Amino acid sequence: MDSVLKKKIGQMIMTGIPGENVSEEFAFICREYSIGNFCISAENASSLENLCDLNSKLRKITHENTGIYPFISIDQEGGWVTRFYEGAAMLPGEMSYAASGADGDKMERLWAILGSSLRALGCNMNNAPVLDVNSDPENPIIGTRSFGDDPHRVAELGCGEVRGLARGGVIGVVKHFPGHGNVRGDTHLSVSKNISDEETFRKNDLLPFKRAFDLGAGALMTAHVTYETFGDEPATVSKEIMTDLLRGELKFEGVAITDSMNMNAMLDPYPDGEGAIRAIEAGCDILLYYPMNHKIFMSAINAIYAAVESGRLSEGRIEESYRRIIAVKERFAIAKADPDPTLARAYIHDEKLIGEILSDKLASVTCLKGAQTLSCLADERILCVSPVCDALRGVEESRRKILSFADEFAKSFEDSRACVSSTLGMTDNVRDAINGEYSMAVVGVFDARGAQGQLEIIKAIREKGKKVIAVLLRSPYDFEFVRECDAVICCYEYTPLAVEATVSAMKNNEYNGKLPINI
Repeated sequence: MDSVLKKKIGQMIMTGIPGENVSEEFAFICREYSIGNFCISAENASSLENLCDLNSKLRKITHENTGIYPFISIDQEGGWVTRFYEGAAMLPGEMSYAASGADGDKMERLWAILGSSLRALGCNMNNAPVLDVNSDPENPIIGTRSFGDDPHRVAELGCGEVRGLARGGVIGVVKHFPGHGNVRGDTHLSVSKNISDEETFRKNDLLPFKRAFDLGAGALMTAHVTYETFGDEPATVSKEIMTDLLRGELKFEGVAITDSMNMNAMLDPYPDGEGAIRAIEAGCDILLYYPMNHKIFMSAINAIYAAVESGRLSEGRIEESYRRIIAVKERFAIAKADPDPTLARAYIHDEKLIGEILSDKLASVTCLKGAQTLSCLADERILCVSPVCDALRGVEESRRKILSFADEFAKSFEDSRACVSSTLGMTDNVRDAINGEYSMAVVGVFDARGAQGQLEIIKAIREKGKKVIAVLLRSPYDFEFVRECDAVICCYEYTPLAVEATVSAMKNNEYNGKLPINI
């Protein structure tokens, strides 16, 4: 295979970066396979200086090898899907902003600042906003990452984010096309299915994406989800969705990036690189391998090379994606997007902006039940029980930071005791605490649907005749499991920002959030 074609295929690849720096081994892989694009993890973003340095090296290696600067993307959605946590880069999540009453103009202004911050860090692409309409309460992977269950509201706020990122010089990657909200499965684990009829699908799932495409969104990320109205293949490998619907009907001219090809939804049905070939055949432009898994990546790249050499993938098909990729890179002038640590620091450590973000989070904290009970907290001797959150982002991050709502609560309420629980259920330390002296309990609940053992704690406290305030640390959909409690609060995500805001709201008895979904 000639080197020019190899470089064009390299532009169709995006990988994670193992470790905090560019190792000699990874640099060799980048050069050998002309890798054209990268995706940042929390492990890579341990500090502002480290991220700027890493991105400078990635740009240098890629440009020296290919003559083209790379897309450097990051999952900076806000809330519990956040890679870079410093200062004003740590935003509330999408459902939080919906609960706070934000509109499209507000999101555009904030995300223009976020875009400018990311570009100064050397990240020219953000894998956000999430345009999934979370219409199924049992969805395990989207939930509060979505603005809610109203497609028009999702479109308004999401398009505001797209406009803002573009103002900041960053490509917004709208996801997960054509909609991951109406499913009950996690595509990290297996293929999920959307069973909506075509009319419902178009009015609900598809509407926010159509609005974003009409706006000129530069990129999208696919969903490894099958749609009953479009056959039995996941969208990522469906030509009917990725070409006929996306390019033919919706006239999308930007770059189509797959969700991670490492997920079981791709690996199980399409092993040995077959998924990579099918995604390209379907119409995808960039294949995402995140986190970087050498075995999976090599299987895919060798399968692509073999498919081109055999004629299964034509050079014309490679050229089609290559031209789209280059067009978006030129449109957003990523050749000029060198990291600027001084400028990044000015944005990210702007105290006024940090204060505004905390105020936004405070405005989202929602009382679902029991306002009168909540007004009496200052007069009570309180036991606060909660699990810790040991990952500020989700399952695939290796960097951990322990966060305890109970401990933070106890710092603000003098006559209170903190007790760390387990999402698995009752433990000896919790049992001892429940048998102690207190007049009311505050119980933090994290993902009750998936970890119902936590509910044993609430039951045991209520059996002692004590009042219970449940604090939903992630999902308002968990209300169905705690509706018998005397009061229920929701803060939409378990992050340091959310914990600080929730404790403050409880201290001041101010709950200004309005639930943006039906429960």
